[in-house]
Amino acid sequence: MKFRIAILVTFALLSANIYSQNVDALLENGLFAFNNDNYTKAISDLSKYVEINKNNPTAYNTLGRAYSYMGNFDKAMINFQLAIKINPNYYEAIKNLGYVYYDEGDFEKAISLFESAIKINPKYDTAYNALGNAYDELHNYKKAIAYYSKAVAISELYDGAYNNLGLAYSHNGNYEKGIECCKKAIEINPRNDDAYNAIGVIYEDQGEYADAIEWFKKALEVNKDNADVYNNLGVAYYYSDDVKGENKAVKNYLKALELNPGNIDSYNNLGAAYFSTNPAKAMEYYNMALTIDPNHVDTNYNIGKLYQSMNQEADAIAHFRRAARAGQELSRKELKQRGLDW
Repeated sequence: MKFRIAILVTFALLSANIYSQNVDALLENGLFAFNNDNYTKAISDLSKYVEINKNNPTAYNTLGRAYSYMGNFDKAMINFQLAIKINPNYYEAIKNLGYVYYDEGDFEKAISLFESAIKINPKYDTAYNALGNAYDELHNYKKAIAYYSKAVAISELYDGAYNNLGLAYSHNGNYEKGIECCKKAIEINPRNDDAYNAIGVIYEDQGEYADAIEWFKKALEVNKDNADVYNNLGVAYYYSDDVKGENKAVKNYLKALELNPGNIDSYNNLGAAYFSTNPAKAMEYYNMALTIDPNHVDTNYNIGKLYQSMNQEADAIAHFRRAARAGQELSRKELKQRGLDW
């Protein structure tokens, strides 16, 4: 009888050990999948893990990041909040929660969370970078520059922050300093395609389209799958002196959409390319943009202008009003000229 009891106890301990190993494997596999950009697998494994172990803030934080990268901001928010509930000083999760609000356009809430993360860790370089991003979106470029500068002061090799600093200087009208910072990002990391793209954008903003095209091409040499670069290259060709510029623009916009079908800017740019020559085709692309975001202000304004060119005044006014109610000044001006409110 004693022998049987000993066997049962040993078996129970062995089973518990195997169970524990299986649970740990879910966490390890989930983290490995996340680090290799397999977010679906990461969500699957980590979701199973937290059903068993509900007290691991790292698991919830990583789940939140995976959901965020998949565009599921509601679930991302829930998981970041769970991570913070377990560990109120988990500054990385606090910053990540801030980015959910940032992605949803609530920049003031995002700023509050980024600041909270910095209070816990005053040397948190990526939180300073995040603050810079939020202030840049609010067009407060002086504050954006200040926070990006803090990020690179903490981490001198932070190429992404140098790139953002360059764009902030550019947005504030200092193009020379903007290019200098972006080149510093490339010096740190020659594979930073966003920095090449940023320099192209800075030249494009100055109307120097030939230079912009060259930098966008350099960006594509580093990363041929960057949809934003193809879109920006299309814009540069569209406004350039190239006799085949419009055709090249359309080709690049379509390539951008092939890589990122949710790129509203590319649909709008295609609409602009066909605006004068093929209004029906232009409307088709504008409507595709509306299927992504029915309230997108630029799209509604563009459709309003297209209807205006077709002498369909009632439809034009309807779209100007939709954009004006979202705060777009161009549409408000169109309505004011007609003696209308919004």
